[in-house]
Amino acid sequence: MERHDVKVAQIRAAAKTLFLRHGFANVSTAALAKEAGVSKETLYTRYPSKEAVLADVLERLITTNEEPRVAATTVTSRAGLERELRDLAHKLLAGLMDREYMELARIVIAETPRLPHVGETFRAAVPDRALAVVRRLLAAARDAGVIEDMDVRNAALLFVAPLVIHALTQVLLVAPGTDQPVEALDVDSCVSLFLRMIVFKEETT
Repeated sequence: MERHDVKVAQIRAAAKTLFLRHGFANVSTAALAKEAGVSKETLYTRYPSKEAVLADVLERLITTNEEPRVAATTVTSRAGLERELRDLAHKLLAGLMDREYMELARIVIAETPRLPHVGETFRAAVPDRALAVVRRLLAAARDAGVIEDMDVRNAALLFVAPLVIHALTQVLLVAPGTDQPVEALDVDSCVSLFLRMIVFKEETT
């Protein structure tokens, strides 16, 4: 999909508006195409299904243009790994704390029992992608000889878990419109704790 496709941008904007206003199940592809100002044929040339549109909208809310570059970064030092992890953690948390993102996530949760492929599409597009970025970053550090060999799969889960739990307790599990203050998460402290479980080769030579 082209990064600067005008029609895609129109469809994303229309989908976010309609899904938040009416819910996923109540929005037809015809209504989505009309709101976006495109034909149904144009809609289907960009997305294979309405579920794919929802997944793309969620993905765009939680990711940034810098993410692919972060995933491809060559890590050559402890300081470099720490910098990349801190930057990634702040970006992921900002996306997770976005209230529009969480409202759309509520739609996914509500629709998954009836339409399991909605949850599967979302998982592949958002959480699986975020975990893959962390795994690639840790693997790059391992392959460059910065850290000892480790279970990067479970380490990625440990890295992302505090961010997700914070978003769940502060946004998703709070009723919309509630005037409850959002507690701040000390992201840098979370990253520091995560780094303490990693064995750095630099420290043993």
